[in-house]
Amino acid sequence: MTTIGRHLVINGELSSDDDLTIEGSVQGYVSVRDATLTIEAPARLEADVRAARVLVRGEVRGAISASERIELGPSSSVEGSLSAGQIVLADGARFNGTIDMNRRTIAARVAEYRAGKAGAE
Repeated sequence: MTTIGRHLVINGELSSDDDLTIEGSVQGYVSVRDATLTIEAPARLEADVRAARVLVRGEVRGAISASERIELGPSSSVEGSLSAGQIVLADGARFNGTIDMNRRTIAARVAEYRAGKAGAE
């Protein structure tokens, strides 16, 4: 597992094939292929996020797409859209946006993601 520390600021695209934990700041795009992305309480993301599983405890402004599950913890603050087959909002989570649990939409987004990654390799 890789951790982006509290004092690290990333502007641009961040991608990983392994589990990733973000405690710092990211602006741009985050992609974690077939693994879990954890956004911890001090983290602030202004980014679109894609992963198999996403656990949010920090702050996200942007679209979050997961092929499996999105979980917003009690300390989370999310402004944007959520798209996954399973979405969990814990008591205390702050969320402003849209939720899409349509399997066809999720399958199309996963296919688009995989096609983009295959072309980049």
